[in-house]
Amino acid sequence: MIVKHATAADMAHTVGVDPEAFRKALRAAKLPRKRSTDWEVKIDSPSYSAMRTVLASLIRRKAA
Repeated sequence: MIVKHATAADMAHTVGVDPEAFRKALRAAKLPRKRSTDWEVKIDSPSYSAMRTVLASLIRRKAA
C-alpha cells in the first residue's frame, strides 16, 4: 500500500488560503510537530484531520 502525504502548503493552495496564514493558525492551535520541520502528515491520519479542521476554520473566517 502506498502512503500519501500532504503538506500544509499543499492543503492551503488547494483551497486558496495563504500558506503562511495556515501555518500560523496551525501553530496557534498548538498541533504537535517536530520543531523546524514542514507540516507534513499522512493523508487520512488523525493529524491530517486536525489540520483540515484548522483549515476549515480559516475558510469560514475568509468567507465571513
